[in-house]
Amino acid sequence: LAGFAHPTFPYSDYSMEELGTMFPQYVENNAPTVQSPEQTHQKFLTALKKGDFEEAVRCCFREGDRTQTKEDLERIKDKGMLPVMIKDLDTTITQTVSNSWRSSYEYVVMKDGKKYASMLSFLKSKDGIWYIESL
Repeated sequence: LAGFAHPTFPYSDYSMEELGTMFPQYVENNAPTVQSPEQTHQKFLTALKKGDFEEAVRCCFREGDRTQTKEDLERIKDKGMLPVMIKDLDTTITQTVSNSWRSSYEYVVMKDGKKYASMLSFLKSKDGIWYIESL
């Protein structure tokens, strides 16, 4: 649609690196980080502790995920499980896998005297914000 696939586009005038810079496949790869996964985790936890689900989803989840996530948080609260969720998330997260646009972290949860590892996944936006993909 932009005309770059047209056979008269001067591909040979540019190196692969130059073409990659001019037309990045994944713009989030080149976006400077303005909010790290650790910062997102802390903002989410702070909002949960205040019971501010609106802020929790706005700061920490992609726009298309916010409505469903807020509903999920309301259900967790209604079941009386919000304090447990906060307690579980109120810990240090440790990066396990990372690339320029997706990152996974683990944290340890104690249940019945045993340690269990849980995961948080983050996606980087084109604006350089790492949003929670899954809890």
